[in-house]
Amino acid sequence: SYPCYFEKFRSDGVEYDIYIGQSIAPDKKFNEIYLKNIRLWQLTSMAAIAKITHSLLDQMEKQLFTTQLIFVNATLIDITFRTDEHRFDVEGAYNIRYQIIKKRIDKVTIKGTNDRLTQPGKIAVVYFTKREEKEYIGYIQYLQKNGTLLDDMEELELEELQGVKGLQALRVGIQLN
Repeated sequence: SYPCYFEKFRSDGVEYDIYIGQSIAPDKKFNEIYLKNIRLWQLTSMAAIAKITHSLLDQMEKQLFTTQLIFVNATLIDITFRTDEHRFDVEGAYNIRYQIIKKRIDKVTIKGTNDRLTQPGKIAVVYFTKREEKEYIGYIQYLQKNGTLLDDMEELELEELQGVKGLQALRVGIQLN
C-alpha cells in the first residue's frame, strides 16, 4: 500500500476526500497501481456502506435512504499541509474549481431530464474523460462478477453545472441483499 491522506466531513451527509501521490510520501516511489487499488477499494467500500445502511431501514423509526457518489478527479491538484489546522488544503484557481465541482455534483441531473443522478441503492461515478470511464467500467464489471454490484450499469451525460461542461457519469445498482 501507499500512504494517502483521508479527510472526512459531515454536512447534510458524510463526505470524504482521499489524496494520494508522490507529494504525500516524497521518499517512496509512487506507482499508478496504488491509485487503481484505492479506487477499487473506494467503490467496494461505497457498496458495503449502502448495503449496511439498507439493512438498517427496518430498525429506523423514520427510514433514511442514502445515496453514494464518487467524483473522479484525475487531474493533478496542488495541496499543502496547513500545520496550524493539521490538515491538507487545496490551492490555486484550477484546484478551487475542483472544490466547486465537488460541492455541486450531488444535485446534478441527467441531461434532458429532471432526474437527479444520485439514487438510493445505486452508486454514481462522475468523471470527465474516456480514460476514467474505461477504468471504472473495469472495476464495475469486476464487482458485478463477484456479486457486489448489479448488472444494470448506465452511462449518462449530465446537465451543465455553473461553469462546468462535459461531466459524465456511470450509475450502477448495488446488490443490497
